[in-house]
Amino acid sequence: MFSVYKKEIKIYFTSIMGYCIMGIYLAISALLFWGYFAQVNNSSDFSSFFSDMNTVNLFIVPILTIRLLAEEKKLGTYELLMTSPISSWEIIIGKALSVFTFTAIGNTLLLLYPLILSPYTSIEWGIIIAGYSGILFSSMLFISFGMVASSLTDNYVIAALFSLLFILIFMIISFFANSGSGIINRILKEISYSNHYFQFVTGMIKAENLLYFIIGSFLGLYSSKLMIESRTWA
Repeated sequence: MFSVYKKEIKIYFTSIMGYCIMGIYLAISALLFWGYFAQVNNSSDFSSFFSDMNTVNLFIVPILTIRLLAEEKKLGTYELLMTSPISSWEIIIGKALSVFTFTAIGNTLLLLYPLILSPYTSIEWGIIIAGYSGILFSSMLFISFGMVASSLTDNYVIAALFSLLFILIFMIISFFANSGSGIINRILKEISYSNHYFQFVTGMIKAENLLYFIIGSFLGLYSSKLMIESRTWA
């Protein structure tokens, strides 16, 4: 697993793609920070800032994950990887962990903004830590389903579309969960991404929300494992 992780994380930090994505993400964060806190009086409320950065993150993650398995197929190294003396789980977890590390570094840098403002205003660190945690868990969930998308094809564009489709499905579920009542809506609320994520935004870190993201991430990674194993035996 460590060998896969080391190889993947090296790609992100030695390639133009990695630096471009990180640069774009941080540039957007700087613009939002300026818009929220240089132009708005309520400078201690970071809930909207972290919510908007999470939205940006949901589009960044598919770009990072589409190459994880699709690139192996495109370059003809997929079969070599599958026949190497490491398990499917080690391949999946090593690759997913590399993306999570890369995104976590970018997200951790967001904490510099409240530190910059802290000498000038009262900072609600509870809401900030909850919002930061929400971004990390969201990244973990969408990385896992980005892995599924990457395992389906060797075409980057199609993999990206599949990844965005998974995100869209989560959004559609959230929409219907909040558009009515009854047992179906209660079930949809339990599996709704937005209902679990926005509790982080309001400063609440609950066990049920943590469990939602952990189980969802496991299901995504397990699905990726099944996909690569099915291609191995095909």
